[in-house]
Amino acid sequence: MPCAPQPFEHVSGSVLDGDPRILIPLPEAAERLGISRWQAYKLARSGRLPTTRLGSRDLHVPAAVLRRIEQEGLPPQPEGSVVA
Repeated sequence: MPCAPQPFEHVSGSVLDGDPRILIPLPEAAERLGISRWQAYKLARSGRLPTTRLGSRDLHVPAAVLRRIEQEGLPPQPEGSVVA
C-alpha cells in the first residue's frame, strides 16, 4: 500500500543518489524541492534556503544543505522576519 508523498521527497538524480556535485544551481534545487523558482529565490533572500554565489549572478545551494532539506524540510521562518 503506497503511503502519501512527503514534502520535499527526493527525486531521481537527487544528491541522495550519489550526485557528485558540491553545489546545485538554484533553479534545479527548486525543481527537486517541488517549489517554483520564484519561491526558491524568495527563500534564499530570507535566509531560509542557504545559497552561495558563483560569479556575479548565479546562486547555488550547497548539496549537503539540499540533502538535509530533502530529508527534513525547510527550517522554520524566524519570528518577526518579513521578506519584501
